[in-house]
Amino acid sequence: MREFVSSFASYCLANTLYTAQETAKALGVSPSLVNAKNPPGPGPDAKDPPTMTGQLYFKTKRMAEKFGDPAAVTFIAMDEYLSKGIDSVANLVSSPRGFRSYWSDLPGQLLDQASLAAAATIGSESSLYMQQAKNTRYIFVLVRNNPEEIGIPKSGEFDLAHFMEKAYGIGDYENIWSVEGLGHVYSQRTWIMKHNVSEDAHGILTDGQAAHVPMKSQTMMHAGLGLAVGESLIKQLTLDSSTQDVERVLRAFIKLCHNNSVPGYVGCALESLGLVTRCFNYPMVDLVQKVLADTDPIAWEHFWRGAGRALYFSPGHMVQPVASPWIAAEMEAPNERAFKILKAGITWPTNIVNMRHPEIFEDLIKRRGADEEFTGSIRHGVAASTTMAMDITPGHPLVHQYLAYEPKSTDPKVRALWEKLVREPVFRAVHRYQPILSRHKMMDQVFRFQDLDALVDRLEASETGGPTVTT
Repeated sequence: MREFVSSFASYCLANTLYTAQETAKALGVSPSLVNAKNPPGPGPDAKDPPTMTGQLYFKTKRMAEKFGDPAAVTFIAMDEYLSKGIDSVANLVSSPRGFRSYWSDLPGQLLDQASLAAAATIGSESSLYMQQAKNTRYIFVLVRNNPEEIGIPKSGEFDLAHFMEKAYGIGDYENIWSVEGLGHVYSQRTWIMKHNVSEDAHGILTDGQAAHVPMKSQTMMHAGLGLAVGESLIKQLTLDSSTQDVERVLRAFIKLCHNNSVPGYVGCALESLGLVTRCFNYPMVDLVQKVLADTDPIAWEHFWRGAGRALYFSPGHMVQPVASPWIAAEMEAPNERAFKILKAGITWPTNIVNMRHPEIFEDLIKRRGADEEFTGSIRHGVAASTTMAMDITPGHPLVHQYLAYEPKSTDPKVRALWEKLVREPVFRAVHRYQPILSRHKMMDQVFRFQDLDALVDRLEASETGGPTVTT
């Protein structure tokens, strides 16, 4: 019943937004606001959902494909709020979902959210939250509208080397996301033109033009591959899809990632499934993650890392004093392992998106550093994102400036936490993690929550005749 009510509410929301968009279009509003900028992923849709819940979900998704940016962003945010509101009502009469105690955690979550809201409205941190929202929106739009940003033709084959140069030309700060967007378009276009969207496709990022791209671009080119494949395959599913159908789609996704990736980068592609599902197909998260846990536990871990990244970028959490992604992680994680991975995934963009404004991350350390000091989540998110930034932009000047940042707080506890959770992992990312992982062609390991020190220790040992490292 919960799923039916949620699907019906989503359908009504989509209809309302679509009607508003069509009215705006008739009134002469700019096409850039009322026309969809990106076509839906290629390939087949879901086959005749057997229940009304599935049919409503399917119709809603097809309608959302027609949204311009304002309607799309509004739908993503409001759909999540509606779904969570319905869950809250359902939890009054049934056992709450998740591994944490819903009702015992709720007072603390409300207090945390109220504290953020107060800091943003009457506190000294209001400018920080405004700047963070601006930074996040800038990157979200850059990735979503990347073909337009760098001028990629709307159809047909294009010169990958030429547009790689244009993607890198936007700026050192933007390289991560402009290359991810390029990888998405190139992978999708190649999959369509050379493989007819076949699930048996091979070599998308190893053959043809992709064989000649610079190694520094590989992490986010592969993240783009995962986005392209993930958005196409996930649309074959609805809320009433059988476990067998979900497993078939997930196995196809995993196979496509492996068959079209450069060795050492497949994890970058696998992680994107969590981003696609959590950000753009929120109601499907629970069904997908349950089947994936039984199908491929390593891909499951990558999934939750991508879901953490999605929590940060999701329009529903872009203004954190209104809806914190950290509180959402507490509500959504199915177990302790997923919870830690989600928090590392949120840290990843919090660190790298706001690196030009390090006082934003300092505020996070003030709020959450003590609680996360020993979980490894913040430390890993900082290390992983910085390692990747150094790999995609060798000698990244912004990273070196960040490394030299001195916290504004005079509180010795905050300064000690900054040293342990930020400066130290950034230093190790620059001088140890990136060089060693790159040398061993294992850069995708930063897309998985794990002890990076232990991993690079084993890699260094293998260089001197120690045991071979397997992952």
